[in-house]
Amino acid sequence: MRGRARRGARQAAVARLLALALAGCATTGPAPPVAAPIALAQAVELAQRWAAEWEGFPGMRAAIDLTVKNRRGSERVAALLLMAPTALRVEVATPFGLPALVATAGPDDITIFRVLERRAQTTRPSPAAVERWLGVALPPVTLIRLLVGNVPPPADPRVIAVERSPSPHLTWTDSGVRHRVWVTAEGRPARLLLEGASGGGDRLAAEFEWNGAGGLVAVRLEAPDRGAELTVRYLSAEYVESTPDAFRLTLPPDIPVQRLD
Repeated sequence: MRGRARRGARQAAVARLLALALAGCATTGPAPPVAAPIALAQAVELAQRWAAEWEGFPGMRAAIDLTVKNRRGSERVAALLLMAPTALRVEVATPFGLPALVATAGPDDITIFRVLERRAQTTRPSPAAVERWLGVALPPVTLIRLLVGNVPPPADPRVIAVERSPSPHLTWTDSGVRHRVWVTAEGRPARLLLEGASGGGDRLAAEFEWNGAGGLVAVRLEAPDRGAELTVRYLSAEYVESTPDAFRLTLPPDIPVQRLD
């Protein structure tokens, strides 16, 4: 009984740590990767390519290795990740295969259910809601795109500029947020920095790891000034469409729900 209690306490700590990382709490990211020179015409082509790839995205089902870090420590867990163009679902598993935490984000709401603690939080999907958990005012759909290795380009690719320092990268400003993107030799995103248009500090850093066949291996999201870091390493993944029901979270009637808006 004592061993079971310790295991339960550990899984509760995992669930809390994931929620705290989403809540945010400053780490310094690695130096931007060295990249080959990028011609302005190539920048426009890359933006169009990323937009076309997103248009063809059906959804994803993946087994992931999830590492969460914040000032309270670090934890590594196994999880199931479902994604659609406008929704996602994450289930953190216990060693017995039962979920310790379930988080869903869709067009209607964002819900985090701490299964072992038997409580839930929910809010409307918005950049402000994502900021509450990730530390940056990021539209939920943009978060999904980053998790599949897709950087949302500007509506008009002609606004993209190419900067040479500290190494060649694409840059543009959208809704007061400056985007800086370093790309691989194959034209895939390697690193993204989002910061205030005045350059007053990084607001979000995303790094993407790809294999030789062009498959996504890992994504690391870091919220500077909050010390929150989330790394998703894909163990297996398939691009499939999930039914809308997969992203609906029905809570037991006795679970207290805290509204955050």
